[in-house]
Amino acid sequence: MQQVAFAMRLACLSEVSMAFTLHLYASLLALGLGAIVLLSTKGTVAHRIMGSIWVLAMALSALSSLWFGGGVLPLIGHFGPIHLLSLWVLVALTVAVVAILKRRVEQHRSWMTGAYLGLVGAFIGTLAPGRWGAVQLGIW
Repeated sequence: MQQVAFAMRLACLSEVSMAFTLHLYASLLALGLGAIVLLSTKGTVAHRIMGSIWVLAMALSALSSLWFGGGVLPLIGHFGPIHLLSLWVLVALTVAVVAILKRRVEQHRSWMTGAYLGLVGAFIGTLAPGRWGAVQLGIW
């Protein structure tokens, strides 16, 4: 029985490790690429391609974060308040993409800018002392 429990914990750790790796790379790609997209000329083919990649990276980052624990305040199972931000990112991306498809440029711009600023805030928060991500990266 203990061997089965150990194997299950090991499998869970492996899943979290893979999710963390995906989250890390997707987040760093979104952080760098998002800055380029926001500073570049809008409406060009390059903007659309980079923006599409950015949306995918943000979605992967948000979805992969759902494998992480909820911190000190789990609400349901391992999900905590931080996971609500992940869901909010998915909503923001959806609203922004629908907005541009309907040619609502200002709405698109404001939702994308907000999502990027949220990413920057999350990045800064991740680097705070004692945060799980910072510990995993060996920062603290």
